[in-house]
Amino acid sequence: MAVFRQKSHKWGYDDGMTRWFNALTGLHRLAALCGTLAVVACATTAPKPTPPVPPAVSIPVQPPKPISGNTKFDAFLEGARNAALAQGIRAEVFDSATAGLAPIPSITNANANQPEFSRPVWSYLDSAASKRRVNDGKIMLARHGDMLERIAAQSGVAKEILVAIWGIETDYGAAKGSHNLFAALATLAYDGPRTSFGVPEFQAALRIYQERQYPLSEMISSWAGAFGQTQFTPTTFLRFASDGDGDGQINLWRSAPDALASAATLLGRQGWKSGQPWGYEVRLPAKFSYQDADTNTQKPLREWRARGVTTAAGNALPASDESAAIYLPAGARGPAFILFSNFSVILKYNNAASYALAVGLLADRITGGGVIKRSWPRDERPLSRDERVRFQTNLTRAGFDPGEPDGVLGRRTRAALRQYQIARGVTADGFATAALLERLDKETVKSP
Repeated sequence: MAVFRQKSHKWGYDDGMTRWFNALTGLHRLAALCGTLAVVACATTAPKPTPPVPPAVSIPVQPPKPISGNTKFDAFLEGARNAALAQGIRAEVFDSATAGLAPIPSITNANANQPEFSRPVWSYLDSAASKRRVNDGKIMLARHGDMLERIAAQSGVAKEILVAIWGIETDYGAAKGSHNLFAALATLAYDGPRTSFGVPEFQAALRIYQERQYPLSEMISSWAGAFGQTQFTPTTFLRFASDGDGDGQINLWRSAPDALASAATLLGRQGWKSGQPWGYEVRLPAKFSYQDADTNTQKPLREWRARGVTTAAGNALPASDESAAIYLPAGARGPAFILFSNFSVILKYNNAASYALAVGLLADRITGGGVIKRSWPRDERPLSRDERVRFQTNLTRAGFDPGEPDGVLGRRTRAALRQYQIARGVTADGFATAALLERLDKETVKSP
């Protein structure tokens, strides 16, 4: 940089340089000050940090209010929901299963008129073991022979017994029921004589729905809450359901192998004796003690033989110590059967003697036997439900205990009737007839 003097300016070189330097220094200071102010300004105008968002408050969703219009039914559902949640059922599972439920009026009537108890046994057997059902059973036995052989080998239960149960329960899968499973069980559970049955079955059905995740549209049942091709109740399903087709799933509605394997598992675990009969028809001697003809009275075969009981064809019974009972499903005028332990196992499936008899006879007919030789007393007029209730009420008034008058002439009623018959010196076969009802009506004092 060259140094020179300039005369024409107001200051000389040295003075100008000094002033220029001072001015430049001042500018630097001013810039620094502005920079500082800018930093401070930026610091003071920067947006404040966003405060942490508080956690969202979960507002519990109230369960849908039942709207069936039946106060007692709605109260049952509310209580059942609390009980289900306490047992590990998720709220959405319960609410989905019960959405729109209402009691089914027809179930109340069906509950009071079960065919096993309300129809004459011969009429019940005419339907349960009809010629058409026998023929269809033979077809099913042949069609599913390999599968049935495998299940029978695994369980020890005779394949014809399994086919007979299949036929009587759902006509070989054709009639699985049409009721919503949860509606049927809730109807039984909330009121009536079967609440003790319905409540645990309803809860078990919820557990099945949660664990198996079947479509609700598929979960149909009979009026009594039994489902699938072999009509399992929910608690029975949880205990005995089996995978019969080996696909890793169990579906009693769709899979016949699953349904039949499940039935075999139930019977097998209840003590079915492989290779042993359920029973067969016998002939009683003229002076037989009919009070001993009861499914609860077990005696060795050799004793029945010694007392003159023979096969229906007149042959002697085996002289063995195997226990057996004599059963008169239509009283002294009808056929007699000798029953073994496998008959009691069938009763574990359905606790009605006429049902177990139907299973045994249908199984025999499917394999070419089972024809009953003695005729049924078809001239006996069947009692209506009101008459059956009156029969039980009259027995109570006469000093005998048939239990609650519910119109079901079960074991307790038959036992009370036998006691009455013995006391009156008539044949003690435990069979309720219109003539006996008329006699009881005359003997007992009517309430005002």
